[in-house]
Amino acid sequence: MQLKITFLSLLLFLAQFVRANMSSPIWEGTATSTAFTSKDINILSEFIHIKIDADYQTARFTVEYTIQCDVAGRQIPLLFYAQDYKDSFMVRVDEQSVPVQHIPEQYTEFVSSPFSGFSSAKETSTAGNERDKVKIHWQENAAFVYNINELKYFETDLTKGIHKVKVTYTANAWTDVSGWVKEYSFRYSLSPAKFWKSFGTLTVNLEQEGTARPIITNVGPPVEGIIKAKNSWKFTQLPAEYLEFTYTPEINTLAQTLIGIQPFGLSIIIGVLLFLLHLYFVLRYRNRHIHKKYSYVVIAGSWVIPFIILLSYIYSFGLIDDLIGEDAGRRHGYVFLIIVLYPFFVPVYWTIMWLSDKLRKKRLLHERSSD
Repeated sequence: MQLKITFLSLLLFLAQFVRANMSSPIWEGTATSTAFTSKDINILSEFIHIKIDADYQTARFTVEYTIQCDVAGRQIPLLFYAQDYKDSFMVRVDEQSVPVQHIPEQYTEFVSSPFSGFSSAKETSTAGNERDKVKIHWQENAAFVYNINELKYFETDLTKGIHKVKVTYTANAWTDVSGWVKEYSFRYSLSPAKFWKSFGTLTVNLEQEGTARPIITNVGPPVEGIIKAKNSWKFTQLPAEYLEFTYTPEINTLAQTLIGIQPFGLSIIIGVLLFLLHLYFVLRYRNRHIHKKYSYVVIAGSWVIPFIILLSYIYSFGLIDDLIGEDAGRRHGYVFLIIVLYPFFVPVYWTIMWLSDKLRKKRLLHERSSD
């Protein structure tokens, strides 16, 4: 029976950490990728300039492709994936603006549409009413699959030879609230480049407005060696499935200390202090009322102290979040479920206090009888 009670208590305690039914801790920002290229187009280089605002909430992306066209005529040279950007997605070809469109709904397969030149990029080739799909990476070891109708395209006359394609838009930051402090990031998928005829060069310039932040990136250190207000990266091969530039705001020393202690540690500290204070009053009461059969101090405290200890655990999360401020993740699971341990906590605590009171009473009576 004791084993069952212990096991049940453990399950109830662990229930607070269950987040399986909670929504995703990632607040998705702008999702854009490098271009899928037609079989008749060779991308010689890609230049990406990212200018992040002073609040690390938006960034202006300028992506420039140098392409070589193998055939002349009106054609669709590139396909893009771009969703949830803040400002309009604009494309210029040789400094001339071109209209950007969604792939029409009726085109569900690369092989039977004007986009057949991109068939090498498809994830699957399925029959019936199923659409062909493409795979794009935004996270580590996590690929997202999209229907071709979710892509954007432009159509323009191109002569044989070299041309410039420039894409501009303002992106919203991604926010990860799974930790104590929010992590802000900008992401740009490079995975479509795997389908290019050849990979020329990739240059990434990163510019920060205001104070330079200690940004972390998934593609190694910049050319300058350290993160500054302006940095650059140069690659001759695909460095990763996606680019990610992450910033975690700094927090004050007190918040850092409490995060290190954790709410469980804080509740232990508070619990020990309350236990010692309660024990002091229990012994004090017994010293003054040796012959009392019951101690109301033991009884009242055994109901109140366990409840306060459990509440201290719950409210420790809010205390730490308030110290962090607006950058607090505030996502901690169902911590209030720890209160279900109260019926199991009270008997244990009461027994300890009752034994302490009983031993004190026995000792006092023995001392008096000896006198």
